[in-house]
Amino acid sequence: MRLGELIRVGHYHNPYGRHPTPQPIARRTYCIELVTGGRGWVEMEGQWVEVVPGALLWHQQGDYTIGRSDFEDPYRCLSLRVAVTDSAPRPVPRLTWWTKLDAVRRFADEAVLLFASDRMEPTVLRDYIISRLRLQAELYLNEAPRKALPSELQRVLVYLEKHYADPLRMETLAEVAQWSVPHLHARFREELGQSPHQCVIERRIEAARIQLAATNDPIKQVAADCGFSNASALCVLFRRHAGVTPAAYRQRMVVS
Repeated sequence: MRLGELIRVGHYHNPYGRHPTPQPIARRTYCIELVTGGRGWVEMEGQWVEVVPGALLWHQQGDYTIGRSDFEDPYRCLSLRVAVTDSAPRPVPRLTWWTKLDAVRRFADEAVLLFASDRMEPTVLRDYIISRLRLQAELYLNEAPRKALPSELQRVLVYLEKHYADPLRMETLAEVAQWSVPHLHARFREELGQSPHQCVIERRIEAARIQLAATNDPIKQVAADCGFSNASALCVLFRRHAGVTPAAYRQRMVVS
């Protein structure tokens, strides 16, 4: 695939109470939609597939953009179009996921701002945006356990990504999946090889790693921001997962 002009970059907000008009993709054009909020559906192979925050859609000629929206929680998405100079198939599957929702929103804001400012050389901006989205698609594809997860489990993981720092009850996660709590545990074990609680802890540890490396926030603050009950709980679990204390990890990340 050889890229041409970056035609448009914008942040689309579907209105309340109505569906969007799906747009056909023109010849030698790609349209990429990165869902940043709300809930919508896209038609794929004759079926309406739900898309929620983190959904990364790569449309090519013959496809249509998102065509349905939740009337009370309409979808929002980063939408961009880029010309291609040949008819090569899309480089990644049409639907993948970018699971780090805070990064999704930051990137969407950055891409729109850079395009609107008109201060960056167009090909540099095009390559940056497309490469970043391609990278996220490839990262998703490399996460083998997530490749064929049931939609119910996908919803739970999206919910966990958004709420990992909040107090979480298994009943709430089961409600998101519309499963019973025992069935939720069984499917987590079957599909991911871990319990829902272990999945939450891993995500909190990952967030703590980032905050420890990127800030000088006190350990107590890191614990609170990442969903741990107190600093002691963070220290115990962090050492169990990372092999070092939070303080030692931070020291190791300092560039001398």
